[in-house]
Amino acid sequence: MPGSYYDFIDATKDMPAGHDKQSLIIYRADNVGVLNDIRCFLRLEDEEGNDVTYTACTATYEWMSTPDIIRNYKHTYFLSGGMAMHLKLKKGRYKISLYTPPDQQNNFTYAEADAKPFQWESNIFEYNTENPTKVIFVTPTRNDNGFYNGGWVIDYKNGRKP
Repeated sequence: MPGSYYDFIDATKDMPAGHDKQSLIIYRADNVGVLNDIRCFLRLEDEEGNDVTYTACTATYEWMSTPDIIRNYKHTYFLSGGMAMHLKLKKGRYKISLYTPPDQQNNFTYAEADAKPFQWESNIFEYNTENPTKVIFVTPTRNDNGFYNGGWVIDYKNGRKP
């Protein structure tokens, strides 16, 4: 059956996941309170805009509280607060982004009283496997008062963009 789990295993069998010098690490630091439990999901696109999340890479993760233990994802590639994702990518150029659908926001309470749940999206981080950047950081977005407001920032620097 095309698109099945077994097709994914066959397509990625020569791409062992885990940390090495060719892997890209996406790190999401611990956040405050319930935000740690809200997952952001990986979206990986090729240069033509095709979703290649499960065909162009394999991924493992580690908790920063136990950094020497690499774990395998069971299904979807995601990050929670305090996690680092190790992506082993096929050579090429990619657009990396993260998102959180409303049904995965654990009843997040917005600072603005009239705010309705919406899909949280990150910026798009363009990545070339020949790039010397080996770690990128994910940070939740905040409003001018410092309250989380739904979204993610991906950057090569640790911290929020000004």
